[in-house]
Amino acid sequence: MPQASQELLDTLNLAAAATVVEREFRLADFARLVDRLATADGVAVARMTLRTAGGVPAGELEVCAETLLTCERCLRPMRRTLRSTSQLAFVESEDTPAPADHEAIPGDPRRVNLAGLVEDELLLSLPLIAIHGKGDECIPLASQVSGGAGEGPSSQERRRPFAGLKELLKH
Repeated sequence: MPQASQELLDTLNLAAAATVVEREFRLADFARLVDRLATADGVAVARMTLRTAGGVPAGELEVCAETLLTCERCLRPMRRTLRSTSQLAFVESEDTPAPADHEAIPGDPRRVNLAGLVEDELLLSLPLIAIHGKGDECIPLASQVSGGAGEGPSSQERRRPFAGLKELLKH
């Protein structure tokens, strides 16, 4: 069952106990993500393996979500799995050194918003341009409008808005 997004984790104590935290979050609860999806149905599954590294609480955050995005080529829905794995270190301030290969997350390590971290990872996992992959059925919008795949208007039917510009500039 998806968790409430307000839950805060005490990573300091959880890391000392080498805890694994697993949660599910509804995609509809992620305000910054929901407008980038074709539909906000579904859940994000998060797994954080916490430990102490370099004297600070650290963890590996794995996030996975099945999403429905809008293809920017054909404007139809398309399924995309968003997946991310990050190494995080929960430090008190930006001045506190984080272990190598870890992203420092400044703030109170006793009050970490897991839902916020999961939403950040999902946003970073979104493709820059969502288009169907090879082998998927994608008919470009221009082909849908003209009535056939690959058929465009013939050269006689094309509008040429600047065709008479040269004549106008002569006068």
